Amino acid sequence: MAMAALAVEFIFGALHLIPQQRGAQIVEESIHWNHTTVLNIIFLMLAVVLVFRFLRTGGPEMLRMMSTSGHHEPGHSRHTHHDQHA
Repeated sequence: MAMAALAVEFIFGALHLIPQQRGAQIVEESIHWNHTTVLNIIFLMLAVVLVFRFLRTGGPEMLRMMSTSGHHEPGHSRHTHHDQHA
């Protein structure tokens, strides 16, 4: 890819397609507080609260249990069926 970039630069230079006067202006941006910033902070705090709640209420154990309960022997049902017909 670097070779392609050099080739394009040399071709454009040979055809005099690279402008001598550059009119680009560099503007330095600063951090602005706007509604998007406030929403990002609010949702970041909400995510922290939800992760904390997940960890405190046994979420990792539940995920481990769910990942191991899917492996059962063929012919055996994971659910117990009760005969409720009279």
